[in-house]
Amino acid sequence: MFSYPLIYIRWGELVKYTISIKKKGTFKYLINKGRFSRQKYLVVYLIRNSKPSNVLGICVSKKNGISVHRNKMKRWIREIYKTEEIKLKKGLTIVVMYRKDTKIEDVDYYKLKEDLVKAFEKLDVYEV
Repeated sequence: MFSYPLIYIRWGELVKYTISIKKKGTFKYLINKGRFSRQKYLVVYLIRNSKPSNVLGICVSKKNGISVHRNKMKRWIREIYKTEEIKLKKGLTIVVMYRKDTKIEDVDYYKLKEDLVKAFEKLDVYEV
């Protein structure tokens, strides 16, 4: 595996086992080397790490809308992840990317939750 040259920041007490990806190089490595699952609105990349906690990164392109919309889409993914975090295996690095044609007018929280859960099931990240 590789080591992460990152400074980790926790989101708060609700996300207990996850740290955030901030560096561009980590995103690029994961996109090039990781497994992936394409869904209607999202693409999820995954690779195992040697840490006892999960690492999560969220990418939203400027083509997805103005900053208010992009930040709302990121908040939705974080909230969905919080609800699913307890069921996930530990030691994973996950990147969630919105597809470039995904606009906030086209999606809502429940559609995104359905997509993310399908991607997690396809990548077999749920504990049995």
